[in-house]
Amino acid sequence: MAALFEVSASGRIYGARRSGGATTVAGEAEPGSLIAVINIMGVVAHHASQVDNISGPGGTSTARVGQSFDAAMSDPAVKAIILHVDSPGGSVAGVQELADKIFAARGRKPIIAQVNSTAASAAYWIASQADEMVVTPSGQVGSIGVYGSHRDVSAAAEKQGLKVTFFAWPPQKVDGNQFAPPSAEFTDKAMTDVKTVYGQFAGTVARGRGVKRSEVEEGFGRGGVELAGNAVKLGMADRVATMEDTMRRVARMKAPTTGARAEAEPEMTRAEAGQDEAGRLAETVDEPAPPAEEPAPEPQPGGEDDEVARQAAAERDAFRRRRHAHRLRVG
Repeated sequence: MAALFEVSASGRIYGARRSGGATTVAGEAEPGSLIAVINIMGVVAHHASQVDNISGPGGTSTARVGQSFDAAMSDPAVKAIILHVDSPGGSVAGVQELADKIFAARGRKPIIAQVNSTAASAAYWIASQADEMVVTPSGQVGSIGVYGSHRDVSAAAEKQGLKVTFFAWPPQKVDGNQFAPPSAEFTDKAMTDVKTVYGQFAGTVARGRGVKRSEVEEGFGRGGVELAGNAVKLGMADRVATMEDTMRRVARMKAPTTGARAEAEPEMTRAEAGQDEAGRLAETVDEPAPPAEEPAPEPQPGGEDDEVARQAAAERDAFRRRRHAHRLRVG
């Protein structure tokens, strides 16, 4: 479910330290020296038992991802989390809860969703809540929509000479059974439920991507998928890059400050402008200057201490700029 990659102070990746991610590794690694990679692969289901018996581990349990995510967030050795996504989607159960968990953790540590190569439906629902979404050049994202189905086998049963009779109270208990066409009441209720879940889906995507819900519903949230480059243009993702590119970039990032929750997005998110070092497409966002009421304190003279104070002041000023840009984006 999760792998931990060790990095040096210079940003060099040494490889996987261990897998599992169910517990913290405090005491085994230096603070901020690991990158947690959490896999979201195959069909998405709520509990592990629903996917573990499909030719071995055949999908992703949102409950297990949540456990690995919590462990990585609470582990001081982990400086950033990469959600490694390749999934066509799956069932609704458990997805909203995991999406809320990821969004609520933003600002504490960098959270990057690396699509390699598909994040569709429920998988996109989850990935959209990361600080940043990166799509591999051959990848695709989207399929924002919800559906249910009813299987009517009554005609097939009749051909076989079968007639099924239900004894139920209240009668609605067997509404939607497969041996009869769905009633008008059942159909209306099913469509209402589908629309309700779609509203949750679109609203969550809008929150994660920093846009209005109407922009999702009337734009890229109409059920289709988009290839990597167009997904960035539409605002569905932030940049095009491979998993290796993302790992190297995250490895060079500074470890987050321990203690209080940070109020700004991490340095590698949409606030970065232009193209990455590989020359791939990246979304450009200009960072406005911080409010006038928050000037950076002037460093005091004093040799080496003067230089330290000057660096600290510069870092505080950069932090305020990122925080101000983030507040403008999320309103």
